[in-house]
Amino acid sequence: METQEQNKVDVEMKKWVKGLLKNEIVTLTFTKKDGTERVMKATLKEEFLPADTEGWISKNRKHNEDALAVWDTESQGWRAFRWDSLKSVAVTLQA
Repeated sequence: METQEQNKVDVEMKKWVKGLLKNEIVTLTFTKKDGTERVMKATLKEEFLPADTEGWISKNRKHNEDALAVWDTESQGWRAFRWDSLKSVAVTLQA
């Protein structure tokens, strides 16, 4: 059973990661459902997102607190990761 303190940490961590994604390109490392490790450069920064982002999200994504949809800057597509599979988060330095 999750404690209130652990839940508070999880909420704060999610806010922190979402804040980074809204302002930067972030390198995320997580474990995929098949057990393999995935490293992805992702963002939620408006200048990198396609024009109809809000429409796409509302049509194609059910709200899921356990996962987050992000824009993969290398494959130029929407991808999602599960919060409980996230291993590391690093800001990607841009030239």
